[in-house]
Amino acid sequence: MKHPKRPVTRIAAAAAIGLGLLTVLPTAAGAEAGPAPAGACLTADQGVTVVVDFTDVGGEVEAGCAEGDPTSGREALELAGFTPADSTPGLICTIDSLPDPCPTEFDGNFWSYWTAEPGADWVSATVGADEADPAVGGYEGWRYFDGSAGPTVTSADVAAAAEAAAETTDGSGEPTESTTDAEAEEAGSGVPVGVVAGIAAVIVLGLVAVLVTRRRTAQRGD
Repeated sequence: MKHPKRPVTRIAAAAAIGLGLLTVLPTAAGAEAGPAPAGACLTADQGVTVVVDFTDVGGEVEAGCAEGDPTSGREALELAGFTPADSTPGLICTIDSLPDPCPTEFDGNFWSYWTAEPGADWVSATVGADEADPAVGGYEGWRYFDGSAGPTVTSADVAAAAEAAAETTDGSGEPTESTTDAEAEEAGSGVPVGVVAGIAAVIVLGLVAVLVTRRRTAQRGD
C-alpha cells in the first residue's frame, strides 16, 4: 500500500491498517486539480480504471483501463499501462520511474493507494495493493503525496473525460463516421460542394450554347 522506509513508520502504518484507522478517509483538499485525463474504461464491465496522479512529482494525472478482472491492485496498475517498482518487496517506491530517484530516506511522501466507486470520492484503501481485489467497474487511484489526499481529479471527472474523448474520436484519432469526407471538405473550403457543382454546370451549358450559335452563324454565311 505505501512505502515509508523507516521501520517504525512501516510498523505504525501496518498497525493502523490492522486497527482500521485508515479506512474510508475522505479526500482532503490537495494541489490544484489539472485537467482530467482520458483513458478510463468506457463501460462498467470493461475492467478497472486506474488513475495515477503525478502532479506532486512534476507530471500530470494519467489514467488507463485495466481490462478484465485484475486479481490485485498491483496487477490493475500494470494492466492499465503503468510500471511500479518496489524499494523492498511489496513496497512500491516508484511508478513509471517517479519520483526519480526513489528516495533513500522517508520524507513524509509516498505512493498512497485509493479506491472509488463510479461518481464517488476517493477513499484510502484498507489493504495493500498486493492484497486488494479491485472491483470491476470501479476506480483505483495513486498519488505521491503525504497520504492526506487522493488524486486531484475525481472518478466522475475521469469518466466524463473518457466519454468526451470517445465522442470525438473512434479510438484512432480519425474523425467519427458522422463527419464524412464531403462534410470535411465543405467545412474546410467554406463553400458547399453542391454550389460549386451547380456553377460548373452553368458554365458548361453556356459554352455549349456559344459553340452552337457560332456554328449556325457560320453555316448561314456559307
